[in-house]
Amino acid sequence: MTDEEFRADLLASATARAEAHETSLRDGFTAEVIERLRDAGEIPDAEPCAEALSGQRSRKLEVDAFAFDEADDSLHLFVTLRDGGAEMPPSITLTEARDQGFGRLLGVFEQAREGWLTANIEESRPLWALARRIQTGPRPSALRLHVLTDRPLNERLREIKSDRTKDGVPVTFQIWDVTRLKRIHDARSVRDDLFVDLSHLPGGGLPALPAAVGSNDYDAYLVVIPGEVLADVYIEHGSRLLEGNVRTFLGRTRKINRGIAATLANEPGRFFAYNNGIAATASEVRKVAGPAGTALLTGLVDLQVVNGGQTTASLAALRREGKLPVGSVSVPMKLSVVAPDAAEVLIPRISRFANTQNPVRESDFFANHPFHQRMEQISRRILAPAVGGSLTQTHWYYERARGQHLNDQAGLTPARKDQFLRQNPRAQVITKTDLAKVESCFDLLPDEACRGAEKAFVAFAERITKDWKEDAKRDAYSDDWYRGVVARTILFRTTEALVSKAPWYEGGYRAQVVAYTAARLSALAAARSGGGRLDFLKIWAAQGAGPALERQLLSIAEIMMRVLRSPPLAGQNISEWAKQQACRKTALETDVPVEDGFDAFLIGRDEAKAAKRDDQEKQRVTDGMHAVTQVIEAGGPFWIALRDFARANRLASPDDESALKIACAIPRKIPADWQAERLLKVRQRCEEAGFPASR
Repeated sequence: MTDEEFRADLLASATARAEAHETSLRDGFTAEVIERLRDAGEIPDAEPCAEALSGQRSRKLEVDAFAFDEADDSLHLFVTLRDGGAEMPPSITLTEARDQGFGRLLGVFEQAREGWLTANIEESRPLWALARRIQTGPRPSALRLHVLTDRPLNERLREIKSDRTKDGVPVTFQIWDVTRLKRIHDARSVRDDLFVDLSHLPGGGLPALPAAVGSNDYDAYLVVIPGEVLADVYIEHGSRLLEGNVRTFLGRTRKINRGIAATLANEPGRFFAYNNGIAATASEVRKVAGPAGTALLTGLVDLQVVNGGQTTASLAALRREGKLPVGSVSVPMKLSVVAPDAAEVLIPRISRFANTQNPVRESDFFANHPFHQRMEQISRRILAPAVGGSLTQTHWYYERARGQHLNDQAGLTPARKDQFLRQNPRAQVITKTDLAKVESCFDLLPDEACRGAEKAFVAFAERITKDWKEDAKRDAYSDDWYRGVVARTILFRTTEALVSKAPWYEGGYRAQVVAYTAARLSALAAARSGGGRLDFLKIWAAQGAGPALERQLLSIAEIMMRVLRSPPLAGQNISEWAKQQACRKTALETDVPVEDGFDAFLIGRDEAKAAKRDDQEKQRVTDGMHAVTQVIEAGGPFWIALRDFARANRLASPDDESALKIACAIPRKIPADWQAERLLKVRQRCEEAGFPASR
């Protein structure tokens, strides 16, 4: 795919997002790019805050989104420079990026710190809440400014030197242009342009002991890295340095580890002895030969810390405070160098195994969970009813991995691509984070959804991971459950459109209003049906909410807006209030009117339970057939090799051996569905123990 083709698809995806969520084209582009960057691990979860105004001394101020990064206490500000034309626009220059982007973002920060913004704009605007937090909150560890654009970057512009604000906050600059976004899409498992230069260290690099394992896609080094070097790398790059699971975990416990602080204060020379060190990955190392078979690492490409995020963040925090003893702290590091084409498989495994001795939860690795595979399979198989006189049935496409929808179009002729998009329209793509957010709301947890996509995803993952361990609960995630997901997504997106056009809506906090509206609708349905729920299959069949539900949603939304704008503490940030359980309790207990026709969309408790039992039975049959198909497709030679591996590593029980005996005789013998499911579990155990997954 060329840059031009990628840009056209990016703009089309952004336009579809804008149409589906009833936002402007600029807001749709901002949301699309931020989601891609977040999924790639380049930025934390960001909140929209589209504002353009004239500030003090007529200075132009502009911002489209912001994020407070809990992992390194930095503040990210984003501004969009969208061309939107059909042809590839001219390259963006540094002057344009500064004048129309970085300078305006910096103005927002500085005039917020000085108190001008909170004194001169209305409190109802999201920018006021952001400005107040900047003004009254602790000074961020760094200010990270981002320009998002559909233009290419001038080839001569490779790096923008960091700077400092008036009051000494370090400032970094990033331009996310169309070419760079394409690189991220093409290599989703590595961090774009994250290069750590080590050539300035004494001796010209970092001494390392090679620990080669004889693999073509993996290499390893044992390294002792000075504490101040590790801290400086983290201060410069922030949470981009952290592998996704580590960032999520660190965000829940980001305070400086007391043990680390005590050791550095009292016995810095023994830090190496007391600390377990860090585990890291890179896609490439730049090196020269060192003495006695060692290597001198001069640079690291796509460095990620997969274990030891707390150590890294604590060292950086102490370094910023001037409490890190320079020259006397050493940190052990195991560095795994993973080829980009193997990174998508190996890095999650390295992270999982590196963290097995630490309290990182199983749900933190949910991105590779079988739940997603099932949802993907269902979404490709089920066709939605044709509506509005159309003769074409479509899929609601579940995007298990970022970029799947685009990748599935790669190599297609224009006619085939057009056919694919008719059957899988961009407006009907459901991402993992979309699903988690919507389900959290209808599960009466709007406060979770308001904490951001990443946190909502983690909380949703915990529920699914727990359910997946029980056969009956796992079977509930069936074809009809996915139809329900689509119906709930339709209701969610319908609410977004209704709120945007409502005469009482003054702008800002739409995401919070929609989340609480969905939750209150779900609670109302349960109360009115005697413990039942909405008839999601009825909404699926219509592929729309209909007038009665739209009236109900709109009346609830207006009341939820009032709840959100009435926090118990005067002046409390509405976004922060929406994240609290107290807000959820208040909202769900607030009376709302029942509109005519609403009860026609309800099913009672007994009917809902019967439907769930029927779904579970159908899913058990489907799972059994799918398991048998997978086992047969692997073939007898595969199962013979796996049996030998399982025996050598004592990974098979007597019952497993019985099932393996049948599998080894494929195609002369075919396993029963329960035997096939056992075989797949044996395969998973063996792959986790080192049996080649792609064999």
